Amino acid sequence: MMQAIEQIIANSEVNLSPDIILALQNILTQSRVIIPDLETPYSRFPNRSRSAIETKGQSISVILTERQQQLDAVLHNISGLEAVMNRVKNLHQQLLDGQDEIIHSIILHRGHVSALWRLPVEVLSQIFVHCLPKTDHLRVSSMLAPMLLTRICRHWREIAVDMPSLWCRLSMEVAGWSDRNFQQVEFCYHSWLERSRERPLSFAIEHLPSGAPMLRILLEPYNTRISSLQITYTDDNVVPELLFQDLPALHKLTLDWRGNYMDGSTIARSISRLPFTLRNLTVLGCFVGPLELQRFASPNGWVHMTNIDIALHEPHEFLHLLRLCPNLSSLRILLHPRDNVLQNLEPLTHTRLQSLSISYTILWHVRDPLPALLNALTLPNLRVLETRCVPGSMWPHEPFRAFLKRSNCPLESLTLGVGLPTTDSERAGYTDLVPSLEVTMDYMPDNHLGGGARHPAQGLPGGLFGMTFRSSS
Repeated sequence: MMQAIEQIIANSEVNLSPDIILALQNILTQSRVIIPDLETPYSRFPNRSRSAIETKGQSISVILTERQQQLDAVLHNISGLEAVMNRVKNLHQQLLDGQDEIIHSIILHRGHVSALWRLPVEVLSQIFVHCLPKTDHLRVSSMLAPMLLTRICRHWREIAVDMPSLWCRLSMEVAGWSDRNFQQVEFCYHSWLERSRERPLSFAIEHLPSGAPMLRILLEPYNTRISSLQITYTDDNVVPELLFQDLPALHKLTLDWRGNYMDGSTIARSISRLPFTLRNLTVLGCFVGPLELQRFASPNGWVHMTNIDIALHEPHEFLHLLRLCPNLSSLRILLHPRDNVLQNLEPLTHTRLQSLSISYTILWHVRDPLPALLNALTLPNLRVLETRCVPGSMWPHEPFRAFLKRSNCPLESLTLGVGLPTTDSERAGYTDLVPSLEVTMDYMPDNHLGGGARHPAQGLPGGLFGMTFRSSS
């Protein structure tokens, strides 16, 4: 049997035809293992006298010699069968490889008649852009675009690799980095970023102390191209000031504190001076005081700011921020007053501000800051105003009417959030002053106030502004 099978397999290396497979199947069907009769007088009567059995011609030495010969024959057949099985496995693997090659060839040739294959590169490029995950920053994953697009076929890979816009936004998980795996991590991220060519880069980083030195090494070749940087803090010992050195193109910075409550001075001390190119600043999860405002940037650095999300304590700090930022067009702010006596607020006119969102808290011993702010502010270019209060207060109707008359602004949207009730007649009076105004009462849950980013209050003590509401009137 062994010789017949080996002869068939040897011939099959040339051509594994159906006839050869059938012959092999027939041999295996007709073959069976015959186990010899191993019964002896000794096995039937183990307790009988050895001499009595041997007198009948059944010598133990003869039996052992015969058994050894039988064992040698079985071992020989096992060895031969294992060799045959290995060759069969090799043949099977060759068939599987051939199957893959044939399927690949079928897909390739079907592609030539597919309308998708005939699409112009410009159209495929637009499709690839829409294949990207709907997130601000992309993770390195072979199961997600853009890396997934490089695995479909050679043609798609060439197009995807040649599209710098697919490789400009990157999310980095620093938590798992170590000296042991950093070389592999570095190669992976460099391979990704090389495809971005000279495009501006946007990074989202979960920054941990253990990964800070390696992160600095990784980002150094790209410092001049980093336009957007989002850093999530989870550790009190983070000192990221070195990350902000030599970033001449930085346009947008988000600092997101998600640990226990931390005062803004901790972050401010770690960032001595922000670059003059910065236009958008978001500080989430901590309060910033007047001294911290100075530490964040040089006085001239604030001049160019256009969009800010931040949490402050007192109303006069809010006005101070507006004075620092004459070109500000959008401001989202959380106020958390601590002083019972409000400072006298000097009148302020800001001609560039178009969108303002004010959320504030009122402790039992603290006066409502909103009336004083409305009396001090003149915003002639304001188009969007949003206010919220926790735990609640009276809406300053008369100060707001005076604000509208004084500002004479083209206000288009007024959103009155939870804690600030108004009457129908009051809202009607606002539209009389500004006919284009749409007033909205916000009573629906919404933890993301505009833009998809966290509000500065999120992560602060007591879950301030964790719930908001909306309904149209």
